[in-house]
Amino acid sequence: MRYLNTKGILTISCFLLSFIIVLISCEKNEFTEDEYQIQYHREAQLKNTYKNEIIPLSEAFVTTSEALKNAIVLFNQDVTPQNLENARAKWIDMLKVWKQLELYNLGAVEDSYIHFEINRWPTNTERIEALIAENEAIDETFIESVGSSSKGISALEYLLYTADKSQDIIKTFTTDTNHQRRLDYLVALTLNLVTKAKALQTIWIADETAFISSLENGISGSQSQLTNAMITLTEEVIISKLGNALGDNSGGRVDIEKLEAYKSKSSLPIIEAHLIALKRCYKGNFKEDSIKWGYDDYLKLIGSEDLDAIIEDAFKVCQEKIDAIPTTLSETLLSNPQKVMDLQNAFTDLLVLLKVDLANTIGTTVTINDNDGD
Repeated sequence: MRYLNTKGILTISCFLLSFIIVLISCEKNEFTEDEYQIQYHREAQLKNTYKNEIIPLSEAFVTTSEALKNAIVLFNQDVTPQNLENARAKWIDMLKVWKQLELYNLGAVEDSYIHFEINRWPTNTERIEALIAENEAIDETFIESVGSSSKGISALEYLLYTADKSQDIIKTFTTDTNHQRRLDYLVALTLNLVTKAKALQTIWIADETAFISSLENGISGSQSQLTNAMITLTEEVIISKLGNALGDNSGGRVDIEKLEAYKSKSSLPIIEAHLIALKRCYKGNFKEDSIKWGYDDYLKLIGSEDLDAIIEDAFKVCQEKIDAIPTTLSETLLSNPQKVMDLQNAFTDLLVLLKVDLANTIGTTVTINDNDGD
């Protein structure tokens, strides 16, 4: 009997020892419960962002680019003011989609440099005019061969809005020198844009697994890349899309031609589209019938509800400053530049929250980019 008890005790002791060894091994090689929850919800955030925002925006960009192409083809067949306005409307539709999708320039997409091919601003208008004046046949192959600053979305804006009055633009496509080559250039630009939109969609489809499964904290992790993309876009708004026109680097000399898409009076809608994309990315609120995992939920998970409230308020202030601009950004810049500076300051406050507070709280390594003024 004593033998059996001793044997039982030895068996239980061995089991306990083995269990302790397993626990120690798990602590060393596997995740703790808290780490597991963080990884699980980080993956949920990335999956939500990919499936419910990146892919739908990519599809919408293809659709709106094709609609623009069809409108331009119709305009080429019948150059009328009505068809011009229709083409412009389709360009605006496409632009608003692109300016949200533009946030997601990361991973394999960033490595491909396709964003430069789609939208390089400012456009090289002198080069475009020189190409139109040459003799080489203008088709999509020709457009593919020219530099990124002579094609894409900004080049399309230049041709569709090259003059203030519609009748003057119609003349450039009907009676001016090289008017047919200008039409050829316009059509070829749209064909190339559709090709690039489909190529971008293909890259994102192929990158699904890599994007969703890259859960590490370092700069190769998708959440870190996403955070840096938000920081980069916010800096672009502050420096390139507002600061240059406000004269931040020219002694305060206001220059409306430094505004992106000033010819089409789309400068403010572009900034609003960027803000919409940033807020949607932060909140993860993309689709009604889905789990809306975003940065806000992630902050609550790690006990940073107060920071979430501050960031959400910063987004609200940015929208209020946009709404406070009564006309186009170029007109307000000339008549009341303080309102534009107020908008810039609101985005600067948002930038600090994203670049310092959010990045530090979630463990993101902020990378240096061309917009850094540090």
